[in-house]
Amino acid sequence: MDSEVEVVIAGGGLVGLSLAVFLADQGVDTLLVEQRREPSRLPRGRGLNLRSMEVLRAAGVEQALRRAPRSVLYGFPEIARAETLAGQERFRAARPATEAFTAISPAEPLMIDQNEVEPVLRADAERRGADLRFATRLDSFEQDGASVTARLRDLTTDAPSTVRARYLVAADGHRSPVRGALAIATSGVGSIAHYANIPFRADLSVPLRGRRLALCYLDQPVAHTMLTRLDHPENWVLMVPYRPEQGERAEDFTPGRCAELVRAATGVPALEPDLLHDRDGPGAVVQTWELASWTADAYRRGRVLLAGDAAHVMAPAGGLGGNTGIQDAHNLAWKLAAVLRGTAGPALLDTYEQERRPVALAAGEQSVRQQLSRRSGGRSQDPAPHPLAAVLGHRYRSAAVVTEEEGTELPAMSMEFDGTPGSRAPHHPVLLDGERLSTLDLYRGRFVLLCGQRGARWAEAARGLDAALDVQVHRMGGALRDATGGWAAAHGVSDSGAVLVRPDGFVCWRAPHDTDPHPGRTLAGVLAQVLAAPAGTRPADPGDRLRAVSAPCQ
Repeated sequence: MDSEVEVVIAGGGLVGLSLAVFLADQGVDTLLVEQRREPSRLPRGRGLNLRSMEVLRAAGVEQALRRAPRSVLYGFPEIARAETLAGQERFRAARPATEAFTAISPAEPLMIDQNEVEPVLRADAERRGADLRFATRLDSFEQDGASVTARLRDLTTDAPSTVRARYLVAADGHRSPVRGALAIATSGVGSIAHYANIPFRADLSVPLRGRRLALCYLDQPVAHTMLTRLDHPENWVLMVPYRPEQGERAEDFTPGRCAELVRAATGVPALEPDLLHDRDGPGAVVQTWELASWTADAYRRGRVLLAGDAAHVMAPAGGLGGNTGIQDAHNLAWKLAAVLRGTAGPALLDTYEQERRPVALAAGEQSVRQQLSRRSGGRSQDPAPHPLAAVLGHRYRSAAVVTEEEGTELPAMSMEFDGTPGSRAPHHPVLLDGERLSTLDLYRGRFVLLCGQRGARWAEAARGLDAALDVQVHRMGGALRDATGGWAAAHGVSDSGAVLVRPDGFVCWRAPHDTDPHPGRTLAGVLAQVLAAPAGTRPADPGDRLRAVSAPCQ
């Protein structure tokens, strides 16, 4: 055995790097392996949505991301549909301004390309002590009741190595070899279309006619073609549907054919595009991909868990795929950390699938609806959900949430942030030692109990809990003050009530009033349920964390 760690992450893309940051922030010994030597130079994911920026803000990465170069799409907020770029529009829409979010969050969405996000996350994870090994492949793995044995290969030297970990997380993409090895099936819409990406450079100011388009859905050269900007206002990628099931191949997209397709899509017969086909590797004229939507039927098998595209794939409309993966990682990180510390039982990890799979199903459904609506000209017979519902409004139902009324059917998504257990905690302005913050800024890597000014008994009960549970207590009226009034009402409690918020910023329990005769016993019971562990559980001895590996699973 070459080495031992607590968590191995397979995959060093957006989700794997996010998980490495979140685990390192929790003090978890983490090894990430990624077979790519360098990330792609082509922009892929084009922005971080509001919830992703909230969780990255909580991890202390927000400012570094805002210092990174913004996406070229930042100055181009419009989406349209037309027969050709030069032709008459069928519809046009624009994304909302950032000012629209100030009432519900201290964060703002960020237009930034994935190839700019990944270096920031990589540097932050390494700064926190995570071991990141690029040009390293996970060849195989075995697991038993105590650990996972991962066999790795350095792709530069071809040297093999073996590492033993408590858990393995697969963030290895939509083709996930780990998911395949676990024989986890997927379900959903499945394949919608196949596309060939044709990157090119051209001055399209004439057919644009002053429009600030980020993306245009086109009927030419074939229906459902898409045109979007790359990393420069004159760099574009044309995404053309093709049919591999009818024998069409990527090799059929010769430079001459690609130029003709660009001319047909733009509606400019005399255009001579400069094809950028060598940007993702010498000789690659086009890159192909599948527009699909599906969700894994399970997110966990023993000590192996799935995250990001290994667990779900979504249509690109709305940009939900990578962002949902980041939020998967945030949900999973605190749970792994609690189990590894011994403050939670292993059953807490079951709540990862219970909470995140319904989110993926809802986000996948919304992305397909939006994609098909745009392809059909913006017309849909189905009522459109609130655009932020799949980003912020999901309600968790799991053993890690103490519901208030048995049998009450809560909506799967809601834009009411009222402190209901299972919902993302409300944003409310507060002053902490005179500094103006949001209540969301209080939640980072630990449980937080917010108490009203007359909730002294709740505060005292929390301070009397086992120190290993690491509950931070804030009581209004002391160092923490309500900046605008109405904190209690915003959280659905009175001034003598309390709200318990998980390390991921989701409410897991609340008490509207100080009427409980045994507040300490109640809080201990709540944490025992949420953490799937007996009240008063202390951390396991670190020396007991990794023992000899038993016979591997077959």
